[in-house]
Amino acid sequence: MKFLSSFLLAALLPTPLLAQWKIEDQSPAQSPDSPLIFERKVISRPGASRFFSTRRIDLVWFNNADFTFKVIDNGGGDSTTYPTLAAAMKAHHCLAGSNGGFFLKDFAPSGLMIAGGKSTGSFGSGGLLSGVLLSSGNRNPYILRRAEYSSSKYKPTDLIQTGPFLVDQGATVRGLSPKNARRRTFVLHDGGKMFAIGLSDSFTLAELGEILADPNFSPGRKIHRALNLDGGTSSGFYVDRGSAAEAINVEPFKRVRNFIGVVPRNP
Repeated sequence: MKFLSSFLLAALLPTPLLAQWKIEDQSPAQSPDSPLIFERKVISRPGASRFFSTRRIDLVWFNNADFTFKVIDNGGGDSTTYPTLAAAMKAHHCLAGSNGGFFLKDFAPSGLMIAGGKSTGSFGSGGLLSGVLLSSGNRNPYILRRAEYSSSKYKPTDLIQTGPFLVDQGATVRGLSPKNARRRTFVLHDGGKMFAIGLSDSFTLAELGEILADPNFSPGRKIHRALNLDGGTSSGFYVDRGSAAEAINVEPFKRVRNFIGVVPRNP
């Protein structure tokens, strides 16, 4: 009976309380000449050893009135276009960026990729292709469900398929895997004008979805949608923080097929 009561109590508790995540904002002072907003969150929870296990999530936010997403093709087959993530960002005048979507063994993109108006691959299905990140013909950024996407409606110049969704409508997506904790990259939308690219230390998909949906994660910008990118050894993250601070540059451990950049809408 005690077991049943405890089980019912656990089922009624909100997810963040069950997880006991502690979220601390350690964002540095912002450079006055940087148009982007950099945030650093330190996440911890009690472990089996009764010590807190601390991990980090870095974010860079931008306003869609001023910036949009750019997909950068890094080449397929035996050739690669850019030696590093940082080189790709600088070549395309991106102020921030990360690795992009999933790819196959021959470096063909998994699903559809549109980079600078050129399409490669085909629109696919499956959990790892359940989301669409794009910049429209009007240079508006979007994070969409696959079923919401229409090429005739959005007329994308830049697009990747990726997934799964971690957060939708402000809530953690059900059915995310509780296994295989690893470094992850992702994109966010607050439901209004603000979008972000993020890099996390090792979490499972279920853990990261839970944390991003926690109201304490970003009190000033509630996470409306969060979409997973190709993580693990593909994870990379770059932020130009202006002249007053050194750039943040985390390079992928392996070659990737594409990158996502943040570029001015009206350069």
